[in-house]
Amino acid sequence: MTDSPQYRALSADEVTLDINPKSFGFKTTKELEPLADIVGQPRALRALDLGTGIRHPNYHIYISGLVGTGRTELITHALRQRVLDDSIPDDWVYLNNFDEPDAPLAINLTAGQGILLRQEMENLIEQLQELLPKAFKEEDFGKEKEKLRQVYRKRGDEVFDKLQKLAGEHGMTVQQMPDGQIIFIPLKDGRPMTQQEIEQLTPEQMQEIESHQDALVEMAGRVLQEQREIQRQLSTDVREVARKFATQIIEPMVTDLQKKFDSPKLNDWFPRFKQHVIEHLNLFRDISDMPPQMAQMLMGEGGLDPAQRFLEYRVNVVVDNSQLKEPPIIVEDAPNYRNLFGTIERVVDRAGRVITNFTRIKSGSLHKANGGYLVINLMDALVEPFVWKELKRTLKSRSLEIQIQDQFSMFTVSALQPEPIPLNIRLVAIGEPLIYYLLYLHDEDFREIFRVKADFDTEINRNGETGQIYGMLVRQLSDKEKLLPFDAGAVAELVRVGSRLASDKKKVTSIFSHVADVAREAGFWAEQDKQKVVKAQYVQQAVQEQIYRSDLLAERIRELISDGTLLFQLEGSETSQVNGLAVVDLGDYAFGRPSRLTASVGVGTAGIINIERESRLSGNTFDKSMLILEGLLRNLYASEQALTLSASIAMEQSYGGIDGDSASVAELLCLLSAISEVPLRQDLAVTGSVNQWGEVQAIGGVNEKVEGFFDVCRAHGLTGTQGVCIPESNVQNLVLRADVIEAIREGQFHIYAVSDVNQAIELFTGMPAGDISDSKSFHGKVIDRLSEIADLLLEQKMTDTGRLLWIPGTPLDLPSDPRPPLPGN
Repeated sequence: MTDSPQYRALSADEVTLDINPKSFGFKTTKELEPLADIVGQPRALRALDLGTGIRHPNYHIYISGLVGTGRTELITHALRQRVLDDSIPDDWVYLNNFDEPDAPLAINLTAGQGILLRQEMENLIEQLQELLPKAFKEEDFGKEKEKLRQVYRKRGDEVFDKLQKLAGEHGMTVQQMPDGQIIFIPLKDGRPMTQQEIEQLTPEQMQEIESHQDALVEMAGRVLQEQREIQRQLSTDVREVARKFATQIIEPMVTDLQKKFDSPKLNDWFPRFKQHVIEHLNLFRDISDMPPQMAQMLMGEGGLDPAQRFLEYRVNVVVDNSQLKEPPIIVEDAPNYRNLFGTIERVVDRAGRVITNFTRIKSGSLHKANGGYLVINLMDALVEPFVWKELKRTLKSRSLEIQIQDQFSMFTVSALQPEPIPLNIRLVAIGEPLIYYLLYLHDEDFREIFRVKADFDTEINRNGETGQIYGMLVRQLSDKEKLLPFDAGAVAELVRVGSRLASDKKKVTSIFSHVADVAREAGFWAEQDKQKVVKAQYVQQAVQEQIYRSDLLAERIRELISDGTLLFQLEGSETSQVNGLAVVDLGDYAFGRPSRLTASVGVGTAGIINIERESRLSGNTFDKSMLILEGLLRNLYASEQALTLSASIAMEQSYGGIDGDSASVAELLCLLSAISEVPLRQDLAVTGSVNQWGEVQAIGGVNEKVEGFFDVCRAHGLTGTQGVCIPESNVQNLVLRADVIEAIREGQFHIYAVSDVNQAIELFTGMPAGDISDSKSFHGKVIDRLSEIADLLLEQKMTDTGRLLWIPGTPLDLPSDPRPPLPGN
């Protein structure tokens, strides 16, 4: 431990954060522009420059440490400023695949042409619905059809005449029934016999007639087959005529439509569309003109609805970029599977079947952001089922497939397999630093995908521009939320709030959402007083109100101290006890509370007993600090003799867990006081960590600890001597309440800064620390007492466990062997 100057009492000016509102350059925030840029984050901005500028596909960006509301707006604005290629990405549509209906075709079109194609196709179908039925009813079509019927009727009559002639040779005539059946009737005197005449025939005559009929049946079968073939040929020729007429109508219309779009894939689709229409002309007929069976089937499937009737010809626009003027920047607040990757919706038809079709394909955020940027919260994506694995696969393959995915997917099967869409996207994931490091260590794909980390600091340097930045933040709130304007003094108070949140005079918090909360509440109190401009007093009131709303537990602890339930001594001096300081963090509010530390020392060799550890109430850091304390004692007092004592240290009336090393200095003072029997001041409290060389190190929560002890002293009654001892390295972290600063200025409360334990010893004991060679110094008294304990142990040869103390060089009195003797011994 090196020699150091004496402890020093801090003046009110040293603990005051001096902010001059006149240096801001504005009177009210009305004069400023809204805050829209990321400020004070040079590393993060350089990372964004790299991530947005590099062309490699796997340079996706991880935003680490950016917290608070409004972060997505800041990121979106920063990305928009860094867009290098302002080309608008293509639209994407799904069309029916006439060759494989279960595999719809994905076609990209110039931005805006997706909607145009859908409109043009709808118009085309409407025109065909009108023109084709009319064409089938026109006179030319009727004449062609009638001409064909006459030709095939003549052929049918010729075939029937052959059969009639052959029947006449067998003495019979032929009669064809309406249902197409052919019957043979015997002739008598050149006329067909009546039923009565046939019944009067003899068996021999009937047998002769039946023999003639048998000879004609085979011929009749051939005649019927020829008639059916003639009818089939007639139908084929009629359909061919219909196709010819339809082609004359469809061909020019499809050709004109095809010229409007420059897409090779779409050009390949139009001929298949035209062929399909020609092969399914019945769809365009009026229901009344259709065969009954087809009409009934169409009506059962919703054929009266054109949208269902011509479903195969519809255009499903899944990505429409017609309104974009720059590459898309999409923020997905709920990155579940459906929202990210899209889905294929299913419906239940009239028969109760679950069905789907290509028009039910719905896009996700990845489709909409294709060609641009997608911003998500990575933690939200990690906790969603199936999302993380599919997202990695999609980014690595640069191919986006749309599938049905839900918690019951094992029980459902999608009949559709839409064609994948090529993916060209830059993913921006926002998350905590811990998530980044865990995934980087344990997920190889994560390392490959996210090669740019934009690390945002929660604090930024406080300089001449800080007032402008906080003023612009207020102006942004004024524009968005109609918040009253702030004058420069109120903004200065907000900067002070920012420094308090950062616990550093030289910095302010960059978590602007916390500052914005104070600004909103200050605006509320100003409105309550009918003010048009928020002044500094309302910011102070907002801070005080926040404390009052959350300070119930701290107030209860102060009451317990005041009424003696929690034992504390705030005046005089006592041996073996000291006032330590701890922080109680409730999440939304943290406050300091004093803790009474006591120590006991006796003759023995048990060393230092950590009561908190023995009762399993201490954390690892607290236990480590106790071991460091033992190392310091060895450095101070065991250079020439063994360090032998039995001591215990406890934090009195502490019934919960405790961790941290900020009580190290207090524990050391308490223990040395118990050894040397030198009293310590009880009107002071101390906080600080100590290393093995006696240097006092910085701790956290210094403002809360100072204010917490001040509140207890004020409730007890300020005496003018009370104060807190803190590490010298924590002076820069002091951003105290105004009432504490005022008490320091009036000499009613004090803050002392120390850099090593000797300074703390002199402050608390009022005597020089000295060294072990000076018996009149504090350290001399300690070493004298330790030597006395060692001498007593040697004289008594006893330990504090009741067993003999073994001295090297003397024989050991070992206990007898507890085992029974062997036979013969």
